[in-house]
Amino acid sequence: MRVAVRFLSAVFTFALLLVPATHLHAQITATAPITEQPEYSNRWDVYGGAAYSHFNPGPGKGVQAINLLGWNGSAIAYFRPTWGIEASARGYYGDMDVPQNGLGVPAKAAMSEHLFLFGPNFRFLRTPKYAAGMHVLIGAAYGSFDKDFPQGIQPIQVAIYNNKLAFGAVIGAYGDYNLSPKWAVRLIADYQPTRYGYSTQNEFAGSIGVVYKIGSLHK
Repeated sequence: MRVAVRFLSAVFTFALLLVPATHLHAQITATAPITEQPEYSNRWDVYGGAAYSHFNPGPGKGVQAINLLGWNGSAIAYFRPTWGIEASARGYYGDMDVPQNGLGVPAKAAMSEHLFLFGPNFRFLRTPKYAAGMHVLIGAAYGSFDKDFPQGIQPIQVAIYNNKLAFGAVIGAYGDYNLSPKWAVRLIADYQPTRYGYSTQNEFAGSIGVVYKIGSLHK
């Protein structure tokens, strides 16, 4: 009888000690703040949008920088939620202001520039509504400057760059506004240097468009 009483007393004492500890653990668990960022588990970002570039088409003093409009398309393959590899293609179009000349070149002459770039992309901000990151891309740029030139006249004769496949690069940042788990609006701002002739063109480029997110990092 005494053994049974002692056993029940020990069980009761252990229960009294256990209940506060369990209650305290549950309280801590319930009130602990959630600090983990949203998962962002998509494998691919596919982007398309309208684009802008501010570009100087020639080394001459009489050649003014111009505004070009066009398109920007890219795809990012993510290997982690925070980083991936981006491939980007861009096209810009506009009219150059050509210095006065006696060669038959009009004062307004059409030009185009296309870039094909590749490099790392880092997504450092991830929230349910917003995301932001940066990219560093390198590749090639092709400028076509003689669209409205008379046959046999080279652009460099009027201080415009000749048609050329040149070095191109991008260092910039972007921000996303998430419309849904699959769709977002993206704004991009880039420093976009190119190298036609023997000088560097310090272009500024911007773009706005939509992102479609597909695939999964967990598959």
